[in-house]
Amino acid sequence: MDEMNGAFEEKKRRKGGKRLMQPEKAAKAPKAPRAEKPPRVPRETSGKTGKVVGIVAGVLVVAYLGLGAWASASHKIYPNVMMGDTNYGGMTEQQVAEQLKASVAQAKGAGVDFILPDGTEVAHVSLDAMPEYVDFDGLAKHIYNVYGCNDSFLTAGAKYLRALFKPQDAAQVVGAAYSPDLMENLVDTVCDSINCDPVEFAINVTEDGKVSVTKPQDGRVTTDTARDQIGVYLNGAYLSGGDPSEIVLQPASEGGVYDIIPAQEVDLSAQREAVIGQKVNATYDKETGAVTPGHAGVEFTLSDLESAYNAAAAGETVELPNATVETPDVTAEQLQKVLFRDVLSTYTTKVGGTSGRRANVKLTASRITGYILNSGETMKYGPLVTPFTAANGYSTAPGYLQGKTVDMVGGGACQASSTLYAAALYANLEIVQRTNHGFASDYIGLGLDATVAQGGPEFEFRNNTMYPIKVIAEYYTSGGKDYLKVTLCGTKVDDTYVKIKTEVLETIPFTEEIVETDELAPGERKVEQTSTPATASSSRPHLRRAATIRRATASCSSASPRRSRRWTRGRPHLSIPARPRRRTRQRPSIPGRQLTRAPRPIPGPLPPA
Repeated sequence: MDEMNGAFEEKKRRKGGKRLMQPEKAAKAPKAPRAEKPPRVPRETSGKTGKVVGIVAGVLVVAYLGLGAWASASHKIYPNVMMGDTNYGGMTEQQVAEQLKASVAQAKGAGVDFILPDGTEVAHVSLDAMPEYVDFDGLAKHIYNVYGCNDSFLTAGAKYLRALFKPQDAAQVVGAAYSPDLMENLVDTVCDSINCDPVEFAINVTEDGKVSVTKPQDGRVTTDTARDQIGVYLNGAYLSGGDPSEIVLQPASEGGVYDIIPAQEVDLSAQREAVIGQKVNATYDKETGAVTPGHAGVEFTLSDLESAYNAAAAGETVELPNATVETPDVTAEQLQKVLFRDVLSTYTTKVGGTSGRRANVKLTASRITGYILNSGETMKYGPLVTPFTAANGYSTAPGYLQGKTVDMVGGGACQASSTLYAAALYANLEIVQRTNHGFASDYIGLGLDATVAQGGPEFEFRNNTMYPIKVIAEYYTSGGKDYLKVTLCGTKVDDTYVKIKTEVLETIPFTEEIVETDELAPGERKVEQTSTPATASSSRPHLRRAATIRRATASCSSASPRRSRRWTRGRPHLSIPARPRRRTRQRPSIPGRQLTRAPRPIPGPLPPA
């Protein structure tokens, strides 16, 4: 025993001593590489797994065949065949017919709402309006033929499994079995409600002087198959007891019943620029003879327009805040009622002289009659009647030229301009330019004439009323004498009229000169036409009910002084002072001047002088 203990201690001592010597070693010897193990050879698959799979497959086949045989022999509807909230699964054909009767009775008093994807309701149909047409037994048979277990046991099993995991909607099948022609009115009502034109962008001025903005909205039009599809929807809801109570109508791109008509895109900045601006009164279209509507003056900011537009719903019209509106003084409706309603003035002159002069007066009258001036426009006499040439229809007649009376083409054309000028004075219109003759005219009073010539001088007046004016020039014969009458038709807005007062400011004497010449035969005499030079002023007080509103100088005319010359043969030169004619004041009696109250005027401001 002691020997064994001693051996153990010796072994322990040697082992410990060996451990103490290890740190003193210079390097540890590398381990020898381990030999790689040979790859394992897979063991052969046990035949038990194949047996299990075969057993499971066999069980499934047997189960499927059993399911198909059972389903085929059941003569019932496959599971999960739904119509509304009613599950027809597991029912026999007779039970389906009874359920259809109950559903139709339940549908009485119910209704269906047709809505758009955004929730907007477009139509509501009461199912009470559905026709009494239902062949319950026929529909039950139709449902059974589609969803009933009447196939072979192989097919019946597959259909049963499919219906078990995927519910079937019988409403589509039942609805398709019914012709929508039987409920044509109901289908048309829904289609008409779906169809709508696009709502385009618009900025309008309301009757109360506000600015409204309409946001655009797309339009809709039903497809060719929409009637059939809507008939299916209605029929399905009717046979389902009023379920579903809401039907969402989808666009054709989603398989629905209508196509979308897109509204135009809107550039708000451009739309604003097209609307804002000053007010414009209604005017008369001279080419078409129709009244052209005016528009109000509108102003608003682009930021206000954008805010109102973005806040509005599609198709909605909202009021634009902070917009200012200035309504026109004359609307199209007002103008249509009073167009050329009143005679503003009429002036008539007697036409004399040679046949050529009379022809010229008649021709110029025909070329100014019918002329129309809209509010603010001017009428120039010269461009309407010139050139004064034979090619333009004028004859040779006496006329004034460089202080003398000579024959010229177009002589007498100034009578129409003078008559028109007098009518414009009595109508209280603005005279833009006018020049008097060098001599006093015998067909019209002092200060009432207006001379014209090709290239100037010119006669021009302006329509300073708010309504259009038409010029009517009439050449006529009465009592063997010829006359020219000019009438200005327009619209009177008050009872103001004009009375012209002509005053001779100065008369200038002239001398008579006798000139001896050898160009005449003995005893023959030749006399130049004489006239009395004078300066005259015409004024037109504006009267209303015998009260003078204001007085304005209409014209100031001055006739140049000249001599009366007589040529004789064989007598000495002799100058004899002539006896001058004097006129102090002249109150011309003007045919046709308006001194009575005009017809009842329409409301409006007093026209300017």
